Amino acid sequence: MGPWDKQIEAQRQLIQSEVPEPIVAYSILQPAGTRGAYGLKNLSPGIGMWKQHKANNAAGDVSNRRGVKMNSQTWIALTADKLYAFEGKTSGYKLKIVGKLAEWRRDDVNVELKRGRLSTKVIFDTADGGHDELEVTTAMGGQDESLGELAAMSRS
Repeated sequence: MGPWDKQIEAQRQLIQSEVPEPIVAYSILQPAGTRGAYGLKNLSPGIGMWKQHKANNAAGDVSNRRGVKMNSQTWIALTADKLYAFEGKTSGYKLKIVGKLAEWRRDDVNVELKRGRLSTKVIFDTADGGHDELEVTTAMGGQDESLGELAAMSRS
């Protein structure tokens, strides 16, 4: 087992400890546009911060990022019947779940995926009227399981 395998297993165990039923997939997401905002911030800090602020607001209730805050992530866990969203933080190699952001029945969520070169935009539309836009980094692979489960929740 390589170092990445150990990290992935530690993440799975951490998120499983927060969910009462077995998870079938999990993923770590950030507000949609975060990767672009980060790159833009290196060219023009003010414009990059403005873009991150817009991305944080579009993430809605499944992200606790507000303003230009950049240090929290949204961890999602998918079970056979539910989708859970948690606020997570990473500091070096330490992982921490800060709190639960949402819990939905899978039937109450429509998911739309928009694939890009470096990331895939994940849009959640919920039965209670919520609309949340996040992204998952796909440039390095390793997201097939979670994206497959999310794609199965698409009704379009």
